[in-house]
Amino acid sequence: MTKRRSVLLRRARPWLLAVGAFQLAVRGGGLLAARRLDVGDPSSARIRRVKTLGQVTMRADSKELARIELDLVLAGGQLDLTAASPAPGGVDLILTCALAGAEVRVPETWRISTDQHGPGGMTVKGALTTVNPASADLRVDLRAFGGGATLTAG
Repeated sequence: MTKRRSVLLRRARPWLLAVGAFQLAVRGGGLLAARRLDVGDPSSARIRRVKTLGQVTMRADSKELARIELDLVLAGGQLDLTAASPAPGGVDLILTCALAGAEVRVPETWRISTDQHGPGGMTVKGALTTVNPASADLRVDLRAFGGGATLTAG
C-alpha cells in the first residue's frame, strides 16, 4: 500500500507544482496589471479595476458617472451603482470576464442596454431594458469567456 501511495504522489507532484506555478503567475500578472491600469476611486467619473484570483467589491457614488471598466480573471466582482448618478450621455460599463463572474446592482429607474461577446452569459433581473443604446442610462458591454454577469435592480 505504501509503495502504491508513493507512486501516486510521484506522478501527481509535477501536476500540483504546475497548477501552483500557474496560479502564482496569474496572481503576479494581475497585481502588476492592476497597479498599472487601475484608475479612479468610487466617486470618480471614470473607474477601472483589474482583479485576478480574488474578489473586487465597489460601491460607486459618483454624481456624474460616465465609464466603468472591470477586468476579471478567475475572480468575482460586486459592483453597486445604486448611489451613483449617470452622466448626461449615460454610463458605459465594460465587463471583461475570463472564468469569472460579476454581480451589478443598479437603481430601479435606470434603463439598461446590453451587448454580449463570447461564450459567457448575462442575466437581467427586475431592471428596465431597452434595445436602443442611445436612450439607456447604462450600456453594458460583456466580453466573457467561461464567465458572466448578473444585473439586478434595487
